[in-house]
Amino acid sequence: QLLQTRARTPPYWVHTLWMVNVLLGIIITWWIQYRWRNFSHWTLLLFLWLLVAPLILYLVTALLFPTNQDDVVVTNWREHYYANNTKIFALFGLTFVIDLIDTMAKGLTYFLSFGPLYYASMLLHITLCAIAATTKSPRYHAFFAVFFLLYNLAMLGTTLLRLM
Repeated sequence: QLLQTRARTPPYWVHTLWMVNVLLGIIITWWIQYRWRNFSHWTLLLFLWLLVAPLILYLVTALLFPTNQDDVVVTNWREHYYANNTKIFALFGLTFVIDLIDTMAKGLTYFLSFGPLYYASMLLHITLCAIAATTKSPRYHAFFAVFFLLYNLAMLGTTLLRLM
């Protein structure tokens, strides 16, 4: 839809980059959830728990990119982005809290095995999302969009290198 409407509604690069960031977040979330595949005692509660983060990310994408069915006609992506940044980043920040809880649910030994980089990055992402939810500064949002993408690409790159 963004590609089809770009002539009459020019894209805003920060908004577009956040769409890419959220897609990357969805991919990472599904990979993390896949780690539950060997768990032997599945319950409905566990299944519903595993749906929480993907559902929140779906809500974030719906806020970033509403369909015309939502009776929201976007005429300016920049204005739309800043009109919804509080909800977008409150929800997006919640995914990192959920990740912490999910990691802890796999056991204390598993949680501690991630080390200080994991704890610091979760705290950093939660903090940056809280700031993004409360500020409308284009400079901050531009910084955060680029930082988040580069950070996650670097983390994915190092993970891939370790697996080779």
